[in-house]
Amino acid sequence: MRVACIVLVAACGGSGPAGGDDAIQPDAPAGAHVLSDDYPGDVGIGGDQAVVWFEGFDAASVGAVTARYDQAQGQARMQLVADQPPGAGGASAMAMTAGQGVDAVDLYKMLPNHDELWVRWYAKYQPNIPWHHSGMWFGGYSPPTAFPSPMAGISPAGDDRVSWSIEPIYTSPSLRFDFYAYWMRMHSWTANAFPPNDGTAYYGNAMIHRNDFTVDEDQWVCLEVHAKLNTDPSSGTGAVLEVWKNDAAVAHFDDTGPLGYWIRDKFCSSADGAECTDYPAPATEVLDLQFRTTTALQLNVFWPQNYITDPAMGTLTYDQMVVATTRIGCLR
Repeated sequence: MRVACIVLVAACGGSGPAGGDDAIQPDAPAGAHVLSDDYPGDVGIGGDQAVVWFEGFDAASVGAVTARYDQAQGQARMQLVADQPPGAGGASAMAMTAGQGVDAVDLYKMLPNHDELWVRWYAKYQPNIPWHHSGMWFGGYSPPTAFPSPMAGISPAGDDRVSWSIEPIYTSPSLRFDFYAYWMRMHSWTANAFPPNDGTAYYGNAMIHRNDFTVDEDQWVCLEVHAKLNTDPSSGTGAVLEVWKNDAAVAHFDDTGPLGYWIRDKFCSSADGAECTDYPAPATEVLDLQFRTTTALQLNVFWPQNYITDPAMGTLTYDQMVVATTRIGCLR
């Protein structure tokens, strides 16, 4: 069975296929030491001082897992299963099945405040499902809250919330991942945006648009996200956003570039997805990743979910979820 691993890192800049004019600049050189090097199979990784949260789903029951979280929805649709990523040192993974009237099946955890975090997880998507919002969300609320409050359709103000997810978004030429991101400098899907409090103008922005960023249904995929918030509250200075799949860099954004352009709510930079290439424009902008206007807004939210608003039911299985203050990497 093939295993895929994705890592994502947050910065002010753009994304593009490696090797182009705007080649990805990963957060660490290829072959650099990562946390998982010290913990083959993730055995013992939860005890490392750099780890903020670890979930390997090694528990006697679903209830024993959900008791570790601040909120769990759809517990009747959760099941501990023996199917794990190859090399995992645990005993089980968590299968979440949503749809057919149970839209939200998820776990939500409040974390200590941080300005920078890496999030790594493994996911396995059932084939041929109309996925809606099924993936890993993380970010922050100010003040912190014990339940998710995504406020769909409303742009953050800069002092209240920031969030990113990597989830299936595009279906052509194959099912692809992308960001679904909310932050104060996000763009609207409509040409004439309504006021941010209208509740209909702002939905998660996508910024990768790569045809090779595939979901690889019915196979374990390793994803990792690293987000660093802007150090200057008045600009995007110091912010970083990056993504890897199978420890290979997918996208890097920081306050120096790469250059791209906006098509409504899509930022395009060295992209080959038709949602960008069908609407070419000069690449003259750096993605503005001013995530916050105050350092009181920090990262403190971890939210793996399966959310399907469809008569069809679909199962998304998670395992080996790690939140840390350093690069984690895929299973060794």
